[in-house]
Amino acid sequence: MEKFGDTYTASIGLQKFIVTKNPDFINHILREKQKNYMRSHITAKRGAQFFGKGLLFSNGEYWLKQRRLIQPAFHRSKIKNLFGNIQQTTNDYLVNFPIGENIDVYPIMHDLSFRVLIKSLFEIELSKEVMVELHQVFEELSNFLMKDVNMPIRKFLYPFTGEERKHLKKGQRLREIILNIINERKSSTGEFHDILDMLIHSKYEDTGESMTEEQLIDEVQILILAGHETTGNTLSWLLHNLAFNPAKQQKLIDAIDNSTINEVMQNDYLKACINESMRLFSTSWTSERVAMVDDTFENYSYPKGTVIVPFFFGVHRDEDLWEDALTFKPERFIEDEKLAKSKKFFPFGAGPRMCIGNSFALAEISYFLFSFFKSYTIEKTASVPELMPLLTLRPSEVILKVKKR
Repeated sequence: MEKFGDTYTASIGLQKFIVTKNPDFINHILREKQKNYMRSHITAKRGAQFFGKGLLFSNGEYWLKQRRLIQPAFHRSKIKNLFGNIQQTTNDYLVNFPIGENIDVYPIMHDLSFRVLIKSLFEIELSKEVMVELHQVFEELSNFLMKDVNMPIRKFLYPFTGEERKHLKKGQRLREIILNIINERKSSTGEFHDILDMLIHSKYEDTGESMTEEQLIDEVQILILAGHETTGNTLSWLLHNLAFNPAKQQKLIDAIDNSTINEVMQNDYLKACINESMRLFSTSWTSERVAMVDDTFENYSYPKGTVIVPFFFGVHRDEDLWEDALTFKPERFIEDEKLAKSKKFFPFGAGPRMCIGNSFALAEISYFLFSFFKSYTIEKTASVPELMPLLTLRPSEVILKVKKR
C-alpha cells in the first residue's frame, strides 16, 4: 500500500483481487451493498471441510437462516447469564498466575480464553485430557487451514505427504468429542444456563424445528474456533500495550480501583483501552468478499467474481484517518464518544456478518482486566512481539515482567 496507495488491484492466475484500506470502499461491500457479496468459495468451502458449515464458512440463504436462529442466543441480555461463569473461571485462573521477570503471557491468555469459552459453552467440567486435546486440535487445524488457503500450491503435495488426510482425520475426531458432549447434555435431566443449552433450544421461525445434530456440531466448532483465538490475541496485545505505556496502565488501575465488578462493563477508561488496543492490533486483521454481480465504487469498475480484501489493520493505522495513528492513546475514544461506532473502526468487522460474539468477548476482556489489575501489575521487557498475520493477528510472544500489587 505504501507503493500503490490505499486501494490496488492484483491477480493470481485468472483470479482478480482488489485490496483496500479505504473505509468507504470497505463499508460499500460490508454494509451498503452487502447483499451483492459473499465469502469466497476458497475460504468457505475449505474451512467447512475441517470445521463444518457453521456461520463462519456458510453463505447465502443457509447463512441467513442460521444467523437468525443463533443471533438471539448472543443478545446482550442472554450473555448476562454467562457473566458468573466468566468471572469465576477468570478468578480461579488468576490465583496461580505466574510472577517473574520474563513471563510469556501469550500462551497463558490463549489458555485462559479457551477455558472461559469452553466453560460458557458447556456448563460441565471436561476432563483435563479432553481440554488438552480440544485445544491442540483446534490450534493445529486453524494453522493448517491458513497455510492451505494462503499457499494453494501445497495441495499438489498432499497425495505424497498425507498432510491433508491427517488433518481431516483430526477434524473428524473433533466432531466426535463435541457429539459426545451434546449427547451427554441431551440425556441429562439437569438445568443448564450455557451457550449449548441456548443452541439446543433455538427454533427456526418457519418450521419451529431445532437444529440437527450435525448443525449443532458445526456451530459449536465455529464458536470455539472464532471465540478463543481472537480473544486470546486481543488480551495478549492489550497487556503488551499497557506494559509499554505505564502511565496508561496506572490510569486504568485507578479507574478499576474506583469501580465495582458490576460497573466494569461501563467503565469509560477500560472500554477506551480495549478499543484502542483493538485499533492498533486488529486480531481480525483482514477479511475477504467475492462480488456476486458486476459492481463499481468511485473510479473502480470490476466484474462478478472479483475478490475484495478489506485490510482492517491498514485502516486502523492510517495517519490520514487517525491522529498519532501509531500511538496508544485510549483517551481518543473518550474525547470523541462517536469514534467507537464510526465507519473507520472495524474491531469486529461490519455489517450483517459482524462477529456474533462481540458482546461475549467484550465481557470476557473487561472482567479479565478488572480482576488482573486488582492483583498484578506488568512492566515491559526488551522483547518486542513480532506480528504473525495468520487466520488472526497473533503476536510471536509477549514477554513481560509480572508483579504482585
